Amino acid sequence: SNSLLSMIFLLLLPLLVASQSNRCWSSGNGGSARWWNEGERIDRGRYWYECRRGELVPKGCFNERQQRLSVGESFIQDEYEVTCDLSSQGFLKFKQSACVGPNGRKFRIGETWVDQTNTYYYECKSDGAYLRVSIEGCVHHDKRGKVKIGEKYDHGEYTYECQRKSSGAVQMCSVGCLHQGQRFAIGEQWPDGDFVFYCDQKGGRCQKKCVGCQFRNKRLYDGDRYQKDQTVYQCHVRRDTYGHKPVACVSVDNDGTKVERVIGCRWYVQDSVSKVEQSCHLDGEQAKIITEGCIYRHNGFDTIWLVPNSYTIWNKPDGKPIGLACKPASNGALLSTFDADQASSQASGLKYDSPRGKK
Repeated sequence: SNSLLSMIFLLLLPLLVASQSNRCWSSGNGGSARWWNEGERIDRGRYWYECRRGELVPKGCFNERQQRLSVGESFIQDEYEVTCDLSSQGFLKFKQSACVGPNGRKFRIGETWVDQTNTYYYECKSDGAYLRVSIEGCVHHDKRGKVKIGEKYDHGEYTYECQRKSSGAVQMCSVGCLHQGQRFAIGEQWPDGDFVFYCDQKGGRCQKKCVGCQFRNKRLYDGDRYQKDQTVYQCHVRRDTYGHKPVACVSVDNDGTKVERVIGCRWYVQDSVSKVEQSCHLDGEQAKIITEGCIYRHNGFDTIWLVPNSYTIWNKPDGKPIGLACKPASNGALLSTFDADQASSQASGLKYDSPRGKK
């Protein structure tokens, strides 16, 4: 019988050895090391395995909510897609496989997307073994184009630069002015037609500001004056308005002297026997000299007043009548005298007016 038992033992020994070799020795499922049978599942930390032919075969991972994942499955953690991966050496690991943008959309390395206000954009970048969501630049004013941080582009009348502030915020900032395709930095001036402009900055924004006038290639600033034809203009610059403001007329005295007469002023151009009264009036965008009338002087006194384009016949104190006419002239008007019997020829085309003094 002993020989029979020995024979049975020898026959069963290979089966016992084979059965033992298919088991796995490992800690797991929160317990200390023990034998695991073929096909059993072993959870170890954030990874799980199966016992196959005496070895632990890596099968998957656990996400932060302790949900079981197989190799190749992914989950979302913060701003990234994380995949349960198997390294080339056969070890389980977590791998960031994509960046996650708005509404859960996934972006691979090098892909970009805009923020919810469509003012700046992100890029999914590689950062060693990890991924990084990085703000890379700003969105153009047309909401289509993009410009990287530190780069400039032109829009409308200004130059903009995409800047990262000390607070970390990224935004488009105006850094200069644009005129006919030419860039001007803050503080620079340039002429444009009849005016001079300055690139100013106020409240962090650039402003195109008028600081002066231009006349015959000469720069003028607020209060400077110049003459054009019979008008005196003054460069007028205020915070909200600017222009070439007519402020006076240029009159010429009998001796040829030019005199500036402010708007509203009245004066006389005179000789020994006559005076012509003139005034300066604003007429649209220019100042104009108006002849108010002619005055006949007798014995040093202003005696007869005539409006332009009129004549009269006056009986002098000595009884001899004379004709007086206020006629147009290059300087406004001219008082002429003639014998009364020559009125038909000397006053042709003029309107008759009774002799009178100035009202």
